[in-house]
Amino acid sequence: MAQKTYDEYQIGEVFESYARTITEADIVNYTCFAGLKLPMFIDEEFSKKHSIFKTRVAPGLLTASIAAGMLEDILGKYTLAALGLDRFKFSAPVKAGDTLHTRITVEGKKDVSDKTRGVLTVRISVVNQTGVVPLEFWGSFMMRKGEL
Repeated sequence: MAQKTYDEYQIGEVFESYARTITEADIVNYTCFAGLKLPMFIDEEFSKKHSIFKTRVAPGLLTASIAAGMLEDILGKYTLAALGLDRFKFSAPVKAGDTLHTRITVEGKKDVSDKTRGVLTVRISVVNQTGVVPLEFWGSFMMRKGEL
């Protein structure tokens, strides 16, 4: 867990989060909460017959939500606001039983004129238990300078 002030981050720094196994309950709860009804998320028999993955998969935004929690654990208490999340690239399925962690790479820093804050830009790579990256996206965050 990094939990650094804006000034303490260095461009190119890489952080690894804790790992979390995706469960059947995660997929069921998320699809119910979000109102998702695509058979690839909720119907195992349909998925066996018609899906290229031959089983149900986790919605991509579930994977992104879990990654956001892992990111929060790294950026922590010095985060003032999320300014943007973008360039989502979903390149592999996430299934119940997959264990994910995130790799956060600091890609940019920009000071804010009031001298108390800065904008940190990071690449968030979600990595599964075999080293495959099913999701990668970028985020910009307003970060506090100096200690609390």
